[in-house]
Amino acid sequence: MNDAVTWHKAADPGELADGELKAVVVAGTQVVLVRVGERYRALDDRCPHAGGPLSQGCIENGLLVCPWHGREYDLETGRCEGFQPVRTFPVEVRADGIFVAS
Repeated sequence: MNDAVTWHKAADPGELADGELKAVVVAGTQVVLVRVGERYRALDDRCPHAGGPLSQGCIENGLLVCPWHGREYDLETGRCEGFQPVRTFPVEVRADGIFVAS
């Protein structure tokens, strides 16, 4: 079994403004990259409730809000109160870009 992490460039430095979301593909998986302040987070882009594209949602009170039904996902853990969480991905900020692990 190979437990090696592979990093994929998801954005250029400074590409995302504070509060901005971006849909990216990481190793064949659609992911939403989120910037809040100077921190970046990456979560599965598909809401488990009805498949809504989380990258078309917004950030409210530090939570990622699904555009279809308003489900709110914690950016750190992917948890949603009373509902199935979304997968989160490690993010690394480097001088040459923002990278997401698969």
